[in-house]
Amino acid sequence: MQLLGRESRPWLSGVISVLAGVAVLLFMTAVPAAKYSAVEWVNAALTYPEKPVLYVRNLVQLSGNWVLERASLNERVERLELKNQALTEALQRAAIKVPAPKESYVRALVTLRYPQDWWQEFRIDKGSRDGVVEKAAVTSEGYLVGRVTRVGSDYAWVELITSSSFLLAAAVDQTRDLGVVNGDDFGHLKLLYIPEERKLKQGMTISTSLMSDLIPPGLPIGTIIDIDENREGYTEMSLSAGAHLTQLYNVEVFTGRGAQK
Repeated sequence: MQLLGRESRPWLSGVISVLAGVAVLLFMTAVPAAKYSAVEWVNAALTYPEKPVLYVRNLVQLSGNWVLERASLNERVERLELKNQALTEALQRAAIKVPAPKESYVRALVTLRYPQDWWQEFRIDKGSRDGVVEKAAVTSEGYLVGRVTRVGSDYAWVELITSSSFLLAAAVDQTRDLGVVNGDDFGHLKLLYIPEERKLKQGMTISTSLMSDLIPPGLPIGTIIDIDENREGYTEMSLSAGAHLTQLYNVEVFTGRGAQK
């Protein structure tokens, strides 16, 4: 009898489990709201063991990102120093005078940058009260990063050079060839409309051409990093922006005050 009882226990357990499952299914069908309540209860219960694991994972991820970002910044500083030296020599050879930042620029803080518009625009804490006007050049670390599109009394919005709607005449410092700088909304830059017979090379630098009183000529933009295929008699070139566009905290807005003196 004991042997029979032990053998029947799994069978009874299975029957009870099936009956319990059917009862739960019928109850959920009769009371739909109970299903959502049960799901919410289970989710709430699972958050307690899940929170410590997520916290540790995020902490490890942030620590790793900090180390990688630190190394990237050090490498970028070295590259910028070399670029700055090369640009200074190029500007001196071309006899281009860039307005002094202290006299012609107003310093501003980046106060808002939407994730969905990360490569299109950002807001700064300076506006018309500080002399900021529409279409004025905006720089960071001496490199052009965009231009003002909308101005309030104490704020302004800046369109990034990586925006697909950004079009700006630019010149190759070493050859004085003229082209148009344009973005793609994803952080990439192109130099367009260079005649295919022009033999430009990687490493050549790009600066602003004479556009208006609000975008002075000779502002460094970036460097040619790749020569793309020819299209309809013109060559497109990929550029590397001189400024660190992923980390814009402080910028300078050109006002022209110093240049007009």
